[in-house]
Amino acid sequence: MTVDPETVRAMRAQAEELANRLRQMTGSMSTLQERLADIRVTAVSRDGLVRVTVGSDGKPRELSLDARIYREPDSQRLAETILDTIEVAGEEARRRVMEICRPFASEEALQQYADGDLTGAMERFRRQMPFMGE
Repeated sequence: MTVDPETVRAMRAQAEELANRLRQMTGSMSTLQERLADIRVTAVSRDGLVRVTVGSDGKPRELSLDARIYREPDSQRLAETILDTIEVAGEEARRRVMEICRPFASEEALQQYADGDLTGAMERFRRQMPFMGE
């Protein structure tokens, strides 16, 4: 079986275009991972006594308590303040993750992530990526 030179040239051009797209996507994914790893969000409670820093996953990385918490000891209120401050920082971290991922993920995957379904969001994202969905 012989293939005419024009068909071979077209196939090579298509293969080169696919290789270029794959290189671009790989570079974009590396940049995406770096940007997500760099996310740190700090929130301070309304009373200024609690300071929390979270990562891109919304989990606390740092927690600082002002010494003034001992002036009026109320462990229940302190616990609520800490949790509320973590939630505020976590919401901002999720917003930043969604902003960074928007060019790479569907609105459905982003909404799943926003709703706390990280496993579903990552599965949807994986299926959408060429060469990863099979």
